[in-house]
Amino acid sequence: MWINYVIALFVNLFFFLNNSVRAENFNYINGNTEFKITQRIDNYFTKYPTKKRVLWLPEIKGKSRYAFSIPKDAYLNSKKYLDASDLYYLSKKIDKGLKFQSYKSNNINLFIVKDNHKVVLNKRFASNINVGMFLEKKEKSLGVSIDKDFILSKNVLGNFAFKQHKDDYTILNARFVKLMNNENSELSAIINHKLNSSVLDLNLGYTWFEIANNFDFTAEIKQNNNKLKSDIYASFGEENVKLQVGLNDIKGNSDASFFVNLRFEDIIKNGHFGSNIYMNTKNEMIFNDNLSLKKFRKQGLDSLWRKHLKF
Repeated sequence: MWINYVIALFVNLFFFLNNSVRAENFNYINGNTEFKITQRIDNYFTKYPTKKRVLWLPEIKGKSRYAFSIPKDAYLNSKKYLDASDLYYLSKKIDKGLKFQSYKSNNINLFIVKDNHKVVLNKRFASNINVGMFLEKKEKSLGVSIDKDFILSKNVLGNFAFKQHKDDYTILNARFVKLMNNENSELSAIINHKLNSSVLDLNLGYTWFEIANNFDFTAEIKQNNNKLKSDIYASFGEENVKLQVGLNDIKGNSDASFFVNLRFEDIIKNGHFGSNIYMNTKNEMIFNDNLSLKKFRKQGLDSLWRKHLKF
């Protein structure tokens, strides 16, 4: 009975959450990939010479949250000296809430383990729907998937997916993440269910950001095949290279095993094409695929500013 309820919940949320919140574009400079932001700000003040401020709403892969209200006089002075550092502190940060932006992209992901590899091709439609296909060497498995992001609040993001492997049951997957109000940590959850079976796997995780300004720390509890296990790991790295080290399948003092995950993200620099490589030391196709809202925190606005607002 409860399995039927889970299936009904998946289907209803997947098809009826098309009213996910989108950003209002009026009077905003949206995005940060098409042209230089400073060029677009120059064009804005030229077109509207009486305006005293411009609002810039940065985007990260089809989503946005905080906007900058940039004063005209301070902007022109920063442009004169080719230095935007002081302008950051003179600009007001406005929490517009988590919203979707128009975003289309293509992605190719390569997953590599000791005796296996998998290639995943994804195409994103609009701002929150992905359609993909994947091929796994060891299992000689070909499959397709479709997933949709949705927003529950400014601090909560979710994703529902249907995955169909060749000659296997359809898998329903749900992922959620909640950014804590202090923006120093987040709570995540993953639910997997195979149709026409009693399999229901759960994963709950909690991540603390920037421990000692050096790494993120995650603790997870997993229920797989009616067995309860836990993982702990630390995440290091810059924007495009991530390293995770930790212990997985912790059931007792002697059962834990050490693992290393390495990720190379956005290898090809293109705003609408993503290419990522994932590798781990475990000989299984299991990678941490938790959603995250770390990049949508107020604490991260300074790095976003330095990356995109340049004279």
